[in-house]
Amino acid sequence: MSLSSSVMSKVESRSRRGRVIRGIITVGLILLSIVMLFPFVFTFTAGLKTSAEIYKPGLNILPATAHWENYQQVWTRLNMLRMFINSFMVTLGGVFFQLLFSSLAAFSLSRLKPVGHTIIMTLLLVTLAIPGIAYIIPLYTTLVRLPVLNISLLNSYWGLWLPYSANAFNILILKNFFDQIPRDIYDAAAVDGASPLRTFFTITLPLSRSILLILGVLSFIALWKDYLLPLLVLRDADLQPVTVRLFTLVRDFPRNLQMAAAFIAMLPPLLAAVSLQRFIKGGLTMGGTKG
Repeated sequence: MSLSSSVMSKVESRSRRGRVIRGIITVGLILLSIVMLFPFVFTFTAGLKTSAEIYKPGLNILPATAHWENYQQVWTRLNMLRMFINSFMVTLGGVFFQLLFSSLAAFSLSRLKPVGHTIIMTLLLVTLAIPGIAYIIPLYTTLVRLPVLNISLLNSYWGLWLPYSANAFNILILKNFFDQIPRDIYDAAAVDGASPLRTFFTITLPLSRSILLILGVLSFIALWKDYLLPLLVLRDADLQPVTVRLFTLVRDFPRNLQMAAAFIAMLPPLLAAVSLQRFIKGGLTMGGTKG
């Protein structure tokens, strides 16, 4: 669907008034794109400058001389490969458990209808109104000594994966998506003797690939940039992700190397969003027209 057809009809877009409106919208979108892209461009070009050049007055986007060695120096001196491995361990594990438990909970609320499912839905909605910082202290004390098991999850990726696995937003989105799957499919599976768990893995998940991909990308970006919880849980520097370890290391580095390190740290979520953009768009379209 083109921009003009989504805002006005084809006849209106060909009129003088329609062309003016279309031009205004186009200019607005271009300006908005520049504003959104400016931090990424500035960070990248600042990593190519000297520290003195960064502090020059005025809007100096491009460096006088590109110092590509800044990025190579940051990569080797900070051992960013190790930090990236840690970040992928934290993020991919968190995304996996988050989608697994969210989809199981959503399937239960959508199809199994447990006792008190309406109350559960209300409580999930209530939790969305509570900022994460409000329960960070109770969460940390729980991870220090896990109830019943009496074990500590500090300095363990499980101390991040388990809190990440609980996501009320994903549960509500998936529950709404599962509600749109035709009931006849589940009835046919029940006639064939499929258990609810088998129905979940063989029917629900394959039909939900689109929405799972969308939530997976959004979760990946959100968990990659998380700072506070990894800082509290992972005290061992060898386990810390790039968001935590980079903040500790770059304070003693010159400004240009700090900017180069920051841009490198932004690349994985940026590349994930750009490369999977067409799949996300297709998933939104499927999710909006399903049923």
